[in-house]
Parts: sequence; C-alpha cells; structure tokens
Amino acid sequence: MTHDVVSSECHSDVLFELQRLRGRVYGEVPAIANTLLPDGRHSHKFDASNWHIVLEDSEQGVVGCARYHNVFQFDDLICSKAAIALSPETGPRFRSMFDRQFDNARRIGKNFGEAGAWALSHTARCSTAAVNIALMTYALAEWLGAGLCVTTATTRHHSALILKRLGGKAFANFEPYYEPMFECFIELLQFETACLHHRYLAKLEELRAELRHTPIICPLETEDLIQMSAAVSGSSYLPMSSPQYAASLQ
Repeated sequence: MTHDVVSSECHSDVLFELQRLRGRVYGEVPAIANTLLPDGRHSHKFDASNWHIVLEDSEQGVVGCARYHNVFQFDDLICSKAAIALSPETGPRFRSMFDRQFDNARRIGKNFGEAGAWALSHTARCSTAAVNIALMTYALAEWLGAGLCVTTATTRHHSALILKRLGGKAFANFEPYYEPMFECFIELLQFETACLHHRYLAKLEELRAELRHTPIICPLETEDLIQMSAAVSGSSYLPMSSPQYAASLQ
C-alpha cells in the first residue's frame, strides 16, 4: 500500500489550526489561558513529533482533534508531569504500575501508548464527533502496534465518562485526582486494544476501514520515518486519503 504525504506547509497549517482549536477550548480555564501563545494557540513541545487525529469541517476548518504517541519509558509520558505522577504519595505507585504494564506489553510484542489533547469545538460536542475521534485514535494506536494505552481525561464536558463508556478503566485503580493546571478533577484511564466495549466494535471496524483512506500529513523529510513505522506495525491497513480525518507526524 501507499499513502499520501502532503507538504510541510500543509502540515504546519493543520498543526496551527488544531492548536488554535485547543486554545479556544482550553482557554476557557483561566490557569490554561495564561499559558496560551500571544495568538491564542495552545502549543505543546511534543506537538510536532506526535501523531494527531484531526476532524475537519468544510466550513469551520478544524473542529476536533486528539494526540497520540508510543511510549518507551516513563518520562516519555506527558502525564508523567501531572500532579498524580509528581505526588510523593501516588507517584511511586504510578511509576511502578507503568513499568509493570510496559513490560507486559513488550513481552507480547506490543507497544505502550499515550493519548491526550482531546478537544472539540462547541458545535462538534453536539454530535458523535467525540466518540468518533476517540475510536479513530484507538484505530491509529492499533496501527502503530499499541496493546495498551493510557490517557488523562477531565471530568469537565463528560470527557472521562465518554471514554469509560468506550471501555476505559482506572489505571492501577487510581481515584480521580485534582489537577491544579486544569482546575478540575482528572481520571487516569487505560485502554487495552482487546477490551473495547462491544457496543462500539462495529463503529471501530468502520473507522479502521476509513483509516485505510486517511491521508498522513507530514513534512516531506519524515516520509521515510512513516514508511518504517508502517513496516514495523505489521497491520493489514495503512492510511491513505479521506476528507474527514488526518493523522499527522513530523
């Protein structure tokens, strides 16, 4: 199979627009609003090197997004800087459980992944977009060889509730914790690729098929990196071209 590699300019445009969306959504929280760039974007140092699922509307542009990356050590986790990881009470337990789960995944030839930066415009929240983006991220994680994925989800806008309905479970049985950065309670959830709720299996299969026709938007200089990633994954499908979703890597 082949895939589409779009120019660096297109990649930059999409990344810019999804950061603008995150800025509008996350900026509703005063503590985060103070960290936004002068142009209102929410930028993260790992944005350019991570995968993103992007939902676009022909009139509104980017209306939804999520971020994903494979993890190879505890410090690769973006949530390794979260309050639950930095706490002297919960931090050691978090690291110990990560090490155990990471070793289990590698033992069966799977990767360990992390998803996050989930954002939806106000209009997209009144649709199935939230579930579709979560499931498409799930399909992308599968394609990248992940057997287990961890994410932090806020209780705001029912994000954690939606992910638990899909099959997410509390990581190491952690209770929701308060995250000062987001000024709300957060749940640390884990997903196993074999444990998606049966209600969503048909939709996941539909999105797996759609993923075969989804473009990979990336700077041209990373094309070899994507080819190598596809070869290692061993999956039977590879993104190609679709008007709705774009998985991007720099």
